[in-house]
Amino acid sequence: MAAPSDRSGVAEGSVDPEKTARFLPRWAVYLLIPGLIGPVLILVFIFVTETAHDEARCAYVKGASQELAGGVTVREDVRNCLPGVEERRYTALRAGSENVLGRRRFRASAFAPGAYSWKASVSEQGEVRVDAHNEGHPDAVFREGTPAERGE
Repeated sequence: MAAPSDRSGVAEGSVDPEKTARFLPRWAVYLLIPGLIGPVLILVFIFVTETAHDEARCAYVKGASQELAGGVTVREDVRNCLPGVEERRYTALRAGSENVLGRRRFRASAFAPGAYSWKASVSEQGEVRVDAHNEGHPDAVFREGTPAERGE
């Protein structure tokens, strides 16, 4: 009669799973999982927020405008594509053509009255300039470029 084997359930010639070495210890695998899943989640977040701000999905609404010297008007357009996020676009209107000067996208509270202001001006060289101020954020200066820079 054969002696009982301490390897019950393992067929002769097969590999014992308890004796095979793992490529990485279990704790190392748990450390690697966030490193693999994290970038995918970041890319999904970027995709969702950028497609929400697509011009075809979420158009700008014409907002305030400032008349400047030389028949130039600067218009501020507004849109809210995600809850709590607001975007402003500054466009120079000159002789029937539109030239986007710049955009700012922050929490809606950054554009609240008293926390936000903008001012448009025309320099001596004929360059349109927009100065935007949002409380808690660096000021921005958007410029159209001089006539020489624009190729006029």
